[in-house]
Amino acid sequence: MFVLFPFLFWSTAFPQSLVLSNHDSGDSDKITWSSTESATTGVLGAERGGQTSTQTSAQPSRAPESPAERPFEWGIAIYPGMVWAPVFGASVTLPPLPSQPIAPGPSGSTDASLNAAYFGGARIEKGKWSADLLFMWAALSAHRETPLTKVDLDLVFGDAMAGRELLPGFYIEGGVRRLSTDIHATVESSSASRSPGFWDPLIGMTYSRQVGKKWRILVHGDGGGFGVGSDVDVSATARAEWQFVRHFGVTAGYGGVHLNESNSVAGKRLTISPTLHGPIFGLGVYF
Repeated sequence: MFVLFPFLFWSTAFPQSLVLSNHDSGDSDKITWSSTESATTGVLGAERGGQTSTQTSAQPSRAPESPAERPFEWGIAIYPGMVWAPVFGASVTLPPLPSQPIAPGPSGSTDASLNAAYFGGARIEKGKWSADLLFMWAALSAHRETPLTKVDLDLVFGDAMAGRELLPGFYIEGGVRRLSTDIHATVESSSASRSPGFWDPLIGMTYSRQVGKKWRILVHGDGGGFGVGSDVDVSATARAEWQFVRHFGVTAGYGGVHLNESNSVAGKRLTISPTLHGPIFGLGVYF
């Protein structure tokens, strides 16, 4: 211990270089070395730096969080114009003939015929509640040659429904439909014309589901009448909606309506059962 102490003292107190003289050449060679303390410090510093670098590189880089994608809002959907191309057919029973007041009146059914109808409406979904408004106008015509049966029907209806979501996307609904008809019917040589109107209570259901960012499926069905207004009033639609920009889109699908209506005037009863079904196309405005 006492032997080493002078060497340690010497290494810190004097310059850490040694000059050796070469007497033969007359030149002096200078040998310089790094101190033990400096080398040790450098090695330790390098080791610490390496550990820090290793720890830094070992930590996974965290990508910046981007906000989750959310589909376009579908709270309010307005349908300013939808075109329906239904296949229309009807069966009709006219009032009894004056010569046979007790016997049933003449009856017949038409062939199916392609027609056109106009739709407009809106749907609102807020929380677990929904509301639907719908308006339709159609000038329908169908006939059969043998036996001769011809029906011309101008049909206007509008309905309003409200619903409550019971399961995700599944709504139970209730409302009312106003039907206004203008009927001109002929069976062989007999004819009749009526313009009855009805208020039909409705119950229904709707399934609404977002598919991806810009697509939605909408399936709706309702039924009513129950003899309060018309005898039978049933309708159903299934549509897919594509929102190509934030507030505008298109809708396409298939729909059907079946009615059974009776109207009596002075004891003379006319019954008509029209059925319509066909593709639907339209535009939507979304908020």
